[in-house]
Amino acid sequence: MFLLLSMLLLIVSACSSSTTSSTINNKKMLLPNVGTNDVGTLDPAMGPDANSAVTVNMIYSGLVRSDQNLKVLPDQATWLISNDNKVYTFQINPAVTFSDGTPVTAQSYIYTWTRALLPEVASPNATTLEAPIMGATMVSNGKATSVKGLKALDTYTLQVTLKQPTPYFLETLTNSLFFPLNQKVIERYGQKNWTQSAATAGIGTGPFEIKTWEHDVQMVLTPNPHYYGKKSSLAEVNMIFVNDPVTAYQFYRAGRFSLVWNIAADDLLAAKGSSGFTQVPLMQTDALFFDTTQTPFNNPKVRQAFAYATDKMTLATGIFKSSVVPAATLLPPGIPGYQPNYMGIPFDRQKAKDLFQSVYPPNTSTEPSITFSYPNSLLSSSEAQALQQMWQNALQTTIGLQPLETSAYFDEAQKHLIQFGFSQWNADYPDPYTLLATNSLSISNQNYGQWSNTTFDQTILQAEQTTGNARLALYNQAEQVAVQDAGWIPLDYPELSAVIPPNVHGVSLNGNGLYFGDWSGVYLS
Repeated sequence: MFLLLSMLLLIVSACSSSTTSSTINNKKMLLPNVGTNDVGTLDPAMGPDANSAVTVNMIYSGLVRSDQNLKVLPDQATWLISNDNKVYTFQINPAVTFSDGTPVTAQSYIYTWTRALLPEVASPNATTLEAPIMGATMVSNGKATSVKGLKALDTYTLQVTLKQPTPYFLETLTNSLFFPLNQKVIERYGQKNWTQSAATAGIGTGPFEIKTWEHDVQMVLTPNPHYYGKKSSLAEVNMIFVNDPVTAYQFYRAGRFSLVWNIAADDLLAAKGSSGFTQVPLMQTDALFFDTTQTPFNNPKVRQAFAYATDKMTLATGIFKSSVVPAATLLPPGIPGYQPNYMGIPFDRQKAKDLFQSVYPPNTSTEPSITFSYPNSLLSSSEAQALQQMWQNALQTTIGLQPLETSAYFDEAQKHLIQFGFSQWNADYPDPYTLLATNSLSISNQNYGQWSNTTFDQTILQAEQTTGNARLALYNQAEQVAVQDAGWIPLDYPELSAVIPPNVHGVSLNGNGLYFGDWSGVYLS
């Protein structure tokens, strides 16, 4: 910890002129990106994690955006919807350009959405997010190179045809995967490497562009001179990467950051006494997953044994200091279809032991080798050790622990290299599809454990052909299949805490995390 603090002191000292300037002219914000060593990805197609999304949402924008209450608002376009609710026609603002001045057209969107589906891009969520669009599945399956449901009626008119009415389609478009990309930049630098040129190329249409990027240290962002909306009054945002939330809070208290967020449970008591403390429930579920294609977790009895062995209430009260709510379901409160009376698989140490030993009897040489891997900025070592102790006590077996840096962890998870791991399900919009389908369909690239259940898949498909309460009832059925089969183990519903002092205006929290809007209202006084 001393070495880490020393390194951060050097980093912040290097920014001392920016800190002084921020104090004097209120034009520079020192924004800690808490919980990561660096931005994991700047390619919206690659499913940015919560930390990467802070940056992505500064440098990209799309047809629509969300307000603080997650209501959809027009951004780059207005729209008309056909009487059968299957054809959306977007009229794009001709003033919209990328940060190098390249115009954004209907073709920019067709290129971006088609690219995300290409097998060679390997987007973890394009297949599910774009599934409602006619012809999208053909592209993701490699059977077509263009999406039938996407048409440019003229330079600035985009027509999108859906397979069936999709009531949450506009909400889907708030996901950064649908934000336009600069085709000429990608063609110049290549599909895999173009984001490494983000500081010199015009990659986005958002309110900021990247001035410098010191990997594993900081990123400096300045207002995009070509931004079509109202410009930010800030001259610069210095984003400092701080992997450890405890360290971030210490530096905030020392006056080194403009605000602090993602506050660790152990610091909550002190933080609650600070002016500007705020805490909101996230549209998020923390969950555990297994590699269901390999021994021992290809056996549902073993997965269920781990579910019964997990004492979520003790975790919530003892480790998290009641900053999370124990989760019985995969859908969190606030999402339509949430089942408050469904108990899932409750904690039962004896049942856990009996199930596990029915597969691996004690005092035999067949005991499996099990390692629990976790991202060290999203799951504390104390929580990991508490989980390890619960499982070992209940199952009478040895569990190894493997902490990994967050970006490296999710890179391994997407490559299906994690035997037993931790995931955060973040809802982009309040609908069960964004959580259950995106994470658990057998075709989803975000199904890290490759769990596959025909009943689940068919029920989700049926739900998407239904509307209203009947649709939510089908999602309830599908969720219960996933929980009872222990495809995933819901762990808790987290809350996000921050200290946003009174001199920081226009910054708040909502169900998706930090909320800055379009940054035009963000300023320091």
